[in-house]
Amino acid sequence: MAERVLVIAPHPDDEAIGCGGAICLHRRQGNSVHVVFLTSGERYTDDVPAEMNRFVLEAESGQAGRILDVQGLEFLRLPDLGLSESIDQAAGQLRPLLETWTPDIVYLPHPEESHPDHAAALPIVRAALAGLSSPSRLPELRGYEVWSPLTHYYWVEDISDVMPQKLCAIRCYRSQLRLFRYDVAVRGLNRYRGILGAASRYAEAFVALDARPVPVTPL
Repeated sequence: MAERVLVIAPHPDDEAIGCGGAICLHRRQGNSVHVVFLTSGERYTDDVPAEMNRFVLEAESGQAGRILDVQGLEFLRLPDLGLSESIDQAAGQLRPLLETWTPDIVYLPHPEESHPDHAAALPIVRAALAGLSSPSRLPELRGYEVWSPLTHYYWVEDISDVMPQKLCAIRCYRSQLRLFRYDVAVRGLNRYRGILGAASRYAEAFVALDARPVPVTPL
């Protein structure tokens, strides 16, 4: 039976870098895939106004989405570099999308990512799920790598057949590649994961995450 997949990306390009291969494989299997961008990465450079940065990145994400063959893109336009201070607002905007799409699987950056916006993704998703008006079975959460490789991963996915498609999607983000060669970096990481983790040419690594809010221990 086809599954419904939702990818949470703190910024445009995180989806392609972190799980672009998995997205391609899901589409080959007939699963639907939607992507939600929490921010539009408008603060990636101070050389041009934030609104122009937002316009450029959202346009590039549309190009990448077509290459990855996703069914829809949603931009929440939360503050770039401010997600950790916007947990409740982000959860409130994400919640109706979860209720509409009822995903079986949610991809998001793993919580040990060094970028603060990436690390904020898990508490945002947990808060959004906790507030569902009619909670049903919680989706499976899968943490992906962007800036910080996982110290321990739960499984790897052989993406050798779709690696060219993934790299093509990443290279749609021309504005970002002028800053860092993410395509070169992730090709090396996925090659490493493939050789050592999947006995393949390229692979993506993931960690299973608990969808339930972490209980607060009374002092």
